[in-house]
Amino acid sequence: MENIEYRYFDSTELETRSPTNTGFIGQIAGYAIKFNTPSTAMAPFIEYIAPIALDNVDLSDVLALYNHDYANVLGRVDAGTLKLSIDKVGLHFVLDMPDTTVGHDVYNNIKAGNLKGMSFGFSVADGGDSWQQGADSPIRIINQLQTLSEISVVSRPAYDDTSVQVTRSMDAFLSERTRKYKEKVKIYLGGLNEN
Repeated sequence: MENIEYRYFDSTELETRSPTNTGFIGQIAGYAIKFNTPSTAMAPFIEYIAPIALDNVDLSDVLALYNHDYANVLGRVDAGTLKLSIDKVGLHFVLDMPDTTVGHDVYNNIKAGNLKGMSFGFSVADGGDSWQQGADSPIRIINQLQTLSEISVVSRPAYDDTSVQVTRSMDAFLSERTRKYKEKVKIYLGGLNEN
């Protein structure tokens, strides 16, 4: 089983459009992922998605959901109701909103400004992330996704759902940083003892 992670960002660029096809109440469009943009408070680290992270990722079966709930499907790529495109900003989407109760609720809440956020569910490829120390906290850079399972219109951040994989890779980063620090202290103290 893959370790699925969820990321949220507030998108003031989420827009509604008039329907282009019959059977739909309208469209929504925006960015589900933005490259090189720092995550919001993800204590204990900050995260960036690299522009190459979606290279070679199969986007043909991605779903559009409301609040990561698979019972609230809004569209999907293979049905033609969700269109995804990658540009220099990130992963752009256009979603035909279904004429369902959930579709109406989500569409009207976006129009009213009650829903502004997007999130996405993904797994990272083996070795697909790297770590570095930032000024205040560690920084995780996701260089390659393994899968992108869904994008979601959300009302609340989903950061509590980060996987064991993130914790383990962050622990490895912190452990290596501690080991290097101890080596430097040992060398420094060894030099003092020689005097």
